[in-house]
Amino acid sequence: MNNYLFLSLVFGKIFSTGFKYRDRSNIIGDILDSINSDPKGKTKTSIMRGANLNLDQVNTYLHYLMILGLIKPVDPLKSQEAARYKLTTKGIQLAKDAAMWRFPLELRPQRQM
Repeated sequence: MNNYLFLSLVFGKIFSTGFKYRDRSNIIGDILDSINSDPKGKTKTSIMRGANLNLDQVNTYLHYLMILGLIKPVDPLKSQEAARYKLTTKGIQLAKDAAMWRFPLELRPQRQM
């Protein structure tokens, strides 16, 4: 099964509530971009700030991104506050693909009414 199709099927069933301003793919892209911006990895708090999420949301997304093999904890034996997350090679590829698709869609010219 295609990884992107699997991702959308999994997140579509897990997150049944709709988001008012952002969809799941944008939130996942924001999380991956946030983690990818620091070579040492990011803490949960910095991911929350970077992706503009609350604690429950970031816990849910991080859990399932780890299950899908897109992110990994750097030092899981440290305390929860000090643990950092990094992208796997699969996560890096998805972040690149998401950035590639996000850019042309944002530059689309607006119609004048």
